[in-house]
Amino acid sequence: MTHMSHSVFRHARCVGLTGRELTNGAWDGWSYDNFVDGGEPGEPVPATVPEPASLAGLSIIGAGFVLRRRRRTLAIAPLFAGVAFVVANGTSAQAAYIYNPNDFATQVVSSTGFPANPSASQYYSSPDAVLGRPALKFKDIFGADPNAFHRVKLIEPAYATGLSGERLITTFNAGQSVTVKMGRTVNNDPNNAFGIDLIVYGNSFFVAGGGGFVGDNTNLNTTTVGGVFAENVRVSVSPDNVSWYSYPQDATHTGDGYYPTNSYLWNRNAAAWTDDEADPTKPVDPSIAPTLSGKTSADVLDLYNGAAGGTGFDLADSGFSFINYVRFDGLTGYSGGEIDAVAAVNPVPEPATLATLGIGALALMRRRRR
Repeated sequence: MTHMSHSVFRHARCVGLTGRELTNGAWDGWSYDNFVDGGEPGEPVPATVPEPASLAGLSIIGAGFVLRRRRRTLAIAPLFAGVAFVVANGTSAQAAYIYNPNDFATQVVSSTGFPANPSASQYYSSPDAVLGRPALKFKDIFGADPNAFHRVKLIEPAYATGLSGERLITTFNAGQSVTVKMGRTVNNDPNNAFGIDLIVYGNSFFVAGGGGFVGDNTNLNTTTVGGVFAENVRVSVSPDNVSWYSYPQDATHTGDGYYPTNSYLWNRNAAAWTDDEADPTKPVDPSIAPTLSGKTSADVLDLYNGAAGGTGFDLADSGFSFINYVRFDGLTGYSGGEIDAVAAVNPVPEPATLATLGIGALALMRRRRR
C-alpha cells in the first residue's frame, strides 16, 4: 500500500475515529494525552508489520469491523484483501526495522585494561564502541578507494571505522573488560523467538566460497559460505551490577560467533542490496548453524528471515527474570574476539494468541450488531 498522506490530530478528544473516513492510499496517525498539564501528544510512531500468521489473526478482527460498519467497506476491505494475499501465498511480510537507541547498550559503567585516550590508529581499543546499534557500514581503508564504504555483511564484517571516522568494534584481549548498561530492562520473556532474550554482535564472518576479495558488488545468489571465522569473548549478565551470571566458555555462547552480522536486506530477484535495514532485535534460529556450509549467501540470509544475525542468549540460563547490565571479558585462553553491540530482543506475540483475539473480536462485533 502506498501512503499518500498523513494526518495527525493532536486533540483526539475533539475528533473521533468514526468521524474520519479514509480514502484509498491514505492513512491516519493518532496520539493521545490526558491534557492535565496542558501538553500535547507526541508524534505517532508507525507500528511494525506483524508476521503473516499474525496477520491472519488480525484479518479476522478486520472482518468483524467490515460486518459491523458496512458503510465503510470500501475503505477497509482493500487493506484486508492485501492481508489475505500475503497469507494465501505464504510470503514473508518483513517490516523495516525502526531504530530505537534503547534497544541497545547506552552507557559504559566501567572498563578495565583499555587506554584512557586511544590514538587514532587504535581502532579497536575504545570501550565506547560497544554502545549503540550494530555497525551498518564501514570505511574500506584497505581498498583502492580509501573513501569507499561497504555494508556490513555475513561474508564481510565490520572493521576500521564508520562513515564519520567513529570506532565500530572493541577487541577484548586477556585482562580487558567492559560493563555496559542497557537502554531498557531486558526480560526473560517466553514470547521471544527461540527463547532468546539478548543478542550480542561481534565481527565474525562466513568464509566466502571461491576465494578472492568480497564487497558490495559480490553476488550473494552465487557465492557460497564455508566455515565461520569466530573468536572468543565471555558474556555475563546482571540485574543490578552486583549479582552476575557468566555464560559458558564455548562456541555456542561466545560474543563473537554465530551468526555473522548482516546489516541490510538482500534482494534475491535483483541480485542486489536494498536500503532496508535488517532487524538487530530479532534472533536467528540457533538450530540452523550445522546446515549452513555450502549454501549460497542468499540462502543463508533467507534463513536469517530478516534478522541481522548475532549470538543469542537466553536469560533462563542465568536464573534472572530480567537484567540491566552486560559485561564482556577477555580471559587467558579465551580472548581476542571483538564486540560491536548488544541488543534487547523485541518480543513477538504468538500467532495463535492473535488468532484467538481475532475470533473474540469477531464474536463481539456480531453480538453488537443487535
